[in-house]
Parts: sequence; structure tokens; C-alpha cells
Amino acid sequence: MKITLLGTGSFVNESEHAGPGCLLEINGKNILIDAGSGVQLRLAELGFDIGNLDYFFLTHYHPDHNADTTSILVRYKNLKRFYDPEFNKPLKLFGPLGISDFIESLYKIFAFEDFYNLNNELLEIKELHGQLNLSDFKVTSFDVEHIGTLSKAYRFEADGKIITISGDTVLCSGIKKAAKNADLFICDSSLSKGNKNPAHLTTEEIGKLCKETGVKKVVLTHFLPYAKNVDLLSEVKENFDGEVVLGKDLLELNL
Repeated sequence: MKITLLGTGSFVNESEHAGPGCLLEINGKNILIDAGSGVQLRLAELGFDIGNLDYFFLTHYHPDHNADTTSILVRYKNLKRFYDPEFNKPLKLFGPLGISDFIESLYKIFAFEDFYNLNNELLEIKELHGQLNLSDFKVTSFDVEHIGTLSKAYRFEADGKIITISGDTVLCSGIKKAAKNADLFICDSSLSKGNKNPAHLTTEEIGKLCKETGVKKVVLTHFLPYAKNVDLLSEVKENFDGEVVLGKDLLELNL
């Protein structure tokens, strides 16, 4: 299992932080989780061909996590038109309740309504509730609490290893279940110690969560500018003795 952080920023991106997104590789399958602003460019920087995507998961419907979604899907369809007339591999897209309506709305907003039949040709859209057992891996979705929208954390399991991706969340039962005994936990780290709000985890909460759930390694991501000069890593370590990594765009991690 390999995961590459494509974007470690949030709504307010900077040159070193694209919007949230990561590329997960499991047993030859390529999985995109979220597609914030700049994620498509990061994939290009990796030399990754969009046509090699097998699965696409959205954690929730806030634009910092899906600003590049439409362009990625339109590019995927245009692979057949511009690059390979024989291309016919469907991309499987999963998300919370309402994912089909959300994608259809994006096509309408961006005046690509004629492209929505992509769902019948090269895109399979499904809501994900609970566990999905595929031939190459298992993924379980957990409802987590995030202000203003349905939100999911995803737990990927293969070859005896667990990678959990928090999405955006506060401390709740869903994220505790998702993080349980994770070998690698990609965690929303928007808030420094003492700056709790109803949308994201604080570093203090992350440290305690990782200790309580038996996480082996946590990678901090989803950075906001006001924590730019804060030692987030040290704050997490105040409550967690395991490995803590400060995420950065294009960082590769292997299990």
C-alpha cells in the first residue's frame, strides 16, 4: 500500500499546499480520495495518467475537497475523444448520501450537462454506507461530524494493513471507530491546541484520539494559515507517543 498526499491545504491554499486530496495505491489499483483545488495539477506533476484511476472517493461536498472534481471527470471522459478511441474503463465514484445529485449539479453549474451521460459510459456513481469488499481491498465508510454537511471518514484494509483518512471531522464516535488500530492515519489537523471549533480536530484532540485508538502513525494535513507558525507536530506529541509526520504535498508513504 502506498499513499501520496496530493494536497495538504484547505480553503486557503498557498503554493506549497494544494486543496485536500490523496492518491492511494493498493494491489495495483489506484484510488483518488478527494479532489481539492490543484489536485489535478499535482497528479500531472507525478506523471500520473488520469485514465489509470480505478476508484474515486469523496469525503464530503465542501468545495475545498472537490473543486477539481468536475475537471477530472470531464478529462476522464475526454481520454476516449483525444487520446485513445478504445478507452472504455469505467471509473467508480463513491461518496456520502446524495452523491449522484451532487455530481449532476456540478455538471449543470459548469454547463457540461451533455456530459452527464458519462454516468452511463465511463462513470459508476454509488453511495457508500458501511463496508465494501472488493477483490483487492476492503473499504469501510464512517459517518463523522463536520459543520454544514454530511461527511465520511474512510478506512482502507489490505494485506493486514489499515489506512484511515479522516476527511473533515470533529472528535466523535465515527472517527474513533475509523481510526481504531490504524497503521497510518491521515488526519484533519486544521486547529492548534486551545482553538477548538465545531468543524475540525485540534492537535490536542488528535494526540488523545491516536493514543486511545491505538494508531501507529499519524500524518497531519488540511492546514490553515493561522497555524502556519505553530509547531503542530509537537502539540500532537504531547498526548501521543507514536510516530507523527507533518504532511506536505507530494509526500509518499508506504506500508
